[in-house]
Amino acid sequence: MVYLELSVGWKLVLAVCVPALLAIVILTAEARGPLSASIQSCKGVVAPYFNGIAMLFSLYAALLASDAWQKDIQARRFVNGETNAARLIAHTAHAMGVTAAVIPKLRSYLEASSGEMDRGTVIQAARGKTENAFDDLVGAIVREPGLDSSSRAILIGEAQTMMRAREDRVHLASDATVPLKGLAMVIFGAITQIALMLVHLGQRRPMRVAVSLFTVSFSTCLVLTAIFGAPFQVFMPHQPGAALSEVLKGL
Repeated sequence: MVYLELSVGWKLVLAVCVPALLAIVILTAEARGPLSASIQSCKGVVAPYFNGIAMLFSLYAALLASDAWQKDIQARRFVNGETNAARLIAHTAHAMGVTAAVIPKLRSYLEASSGEMDRGTVIQAARGKTENAFDDLVGAIVREPGLDSSSRAILIGEAQTMMRAREDRVHLASDATVPLKGLAMVIFGAITQIALMLVHLGQRRPMRVAVSLFTVSFSTCLVLTAIFGAPFQVFMPHQPGAALSEVLKGL
């Protein structure tokens, strides 16, 4: 999706501007325009209505914030898992005397994997090269006559561990549910802004203060999820390239 291709800067701009624009539209519609009279006639809406709506928004915001927070932890774990597995393959190959057959293929895989960028379609475009390099690595292990069955199984298992960590990393960086989760938060936030407006009908100044304060909180939630939801853009902008390059230097 297009959202996945945006830089963090643009995501932050959207996180600030969307709630503010929604608040302006809602308050303007209440004050003037063709819907003003209809909205102002809804004075029977009382505060308990708002409590239920606000609770829904709060629960969803907490769930989304927790999900975004976990992404940073998962990203570091996946990168470390891939690099540690690559080092283990290299050490095992050296110990088993099959360096000439395995290390060049491992090097090709690491070069391809380290070139993968952090955002959706860029990763998808690079996947073929990395997967072909992985197939070559496994093929070299399978065809190596100097390995017995147990040694071959150990190397293949380590290669599969490395590839699983990479697949998890790619999935995390190109998670297609991120825009949908953000859209759901915007919808819940807009409903809460409307609820705040309805329970303050006839009190325009308190209405504007209440909607404005909630809008600040709304934007803060979106800003935090935009930051923590993109760990490879914010906290780990040079990964996995930097970690895999260190492995390459040691081969």
